Amino acid sequence: MIKMNRMTVLLFALFFLSPSLSHAQTEINHLLSLDLAYPIIGLLNKGWGIGIGYEEKIRAFLSVKGTFGHMTFLTGVEDMYCTSVNISLFVNYYPFGEGLNKLYIGLGNGTDFMHYFGGGKIPPDTKDVLIFITPRIGWKFIIKKYGMIDLSAGYKLVFADGYNYREIKDYTYAGLQFGLGFKLFL
Repeated sequence: MIKMNRMTVLLFALFFLSPSLSHAQTEINHLLSLDLAYPIIGLLNKGWGIGIGYEEKIRAFLSVKGTFGHMTFLTGVEDMYCTSVNISLFVNYYPFGEGLNKLYIGLGNGTDFMHYFGGGKIPPDTKDVLIFITPRIGWKFIIKKYGMIDLSAGYKLVFADGYNYREIKDYTYAGLQFGLGFKLFL
């Protein structure tokens, strides 16, 4: 049974990722994206999350991308939870000039708003705000005619914080980052 499930997953992946089956539009100007980092981090910390973004081409080689993320998860303190809301804005440069496709280099900043709650030892001030800047490089792969996969790497540098709960650094993941996103053509 396990071999059959692996074979089904492999065939499904080959079908959707096959370049010969791709009939995508030639130039992509708008993208709606699902960011997997928020649900993964939420699940790894006994919670949940969602991340969405919208990117629009503004010039031949430039785009603007806005993202919104939300997570609620259990912290390292017994019975203390955290709700996090993230808002970010990026400017991306596409050196090949083929719309929002292939190689891109980006720079963005964002804010994480954190709120602690629960029955555990909660800090006196239950809120934190983190402000960060992130340079990023990535590549987008078209899959079929309706979407793409976005693989990226970047460095999240937190330059302003209000760490009321010092261990929150374990959940904000500053430093080197790798990303995987799914985009839909609009």
